[in-house]
Amino acid sequence: MNYFKVVLLTGVIVALGSTTAFASCSNSGYGSNNCDKNKSEYTIEKKVSKSESSSKLEKIFDIRKGDNFIFSFKITNNTNEDVTVKLVDNLPNEFERVSGIGFTEDVKVAKNSSETVKMVAKVKDSEFEAKKDFEKCVINKAYIYKSDRQKDSSTATVCFGDGAKLSVLPKTGADSIVAGFGVFSTLLGLGLKRFRK
Repeated sequence: MNYFKVVLLTGVIVALGSTTAFASCSNSGYGSNNCDKNKSEYTIEKKVSKSESSSKLEKIFDIRKGDNFIFSFKITNNTNEDVTVKLVDNLPNEFERVSGIGFTEDVKVAKNSSETVKMVAKVKDSEFEAKKDFEKCVINKAYIYKSDRQKDSSTATVCFGDGAKLSVLPKTGADSIVAGFGVFSTLLGLGLKRFRK
């Protein structure tokens, strides 16, 4: 009977752990890209590319020492009035600005339209010093404000290094932990059953 309870409990835990979780639309995390942008008055979509002619993506890979990359910020005004919003993108410590907009920029956007601005950046040379065969990914988050109130945020990821190419970010999340716990619980239950005999 106890064995049945352990197996049943394990099944419930695995079933609950396999649901998809979405990050909330808050200014404390990386999940703002999961927000429903159509419900907001003002939205921002941040992308990154290796050059003007390459695709604008949420993440890029294989940036080497000295390579420039371009952050594009598409700001949309879903209201019936022309507005000026404040775009803030304080680059992470690993990056430095090369050209384009500044870290804080006022952007004018006509009613019911979008405006795109760009910043060229690079990885600081110090990030490559005394390192070999490494790959590192850094998330960069940008915010827009209207009347000193945050309206939206968006992230883009840059992976850089000097070694093996990283083409996919490693999968993380609760699924693997819950599945591991389920297997552990089942084995523990079987072990306890045999121990009681």
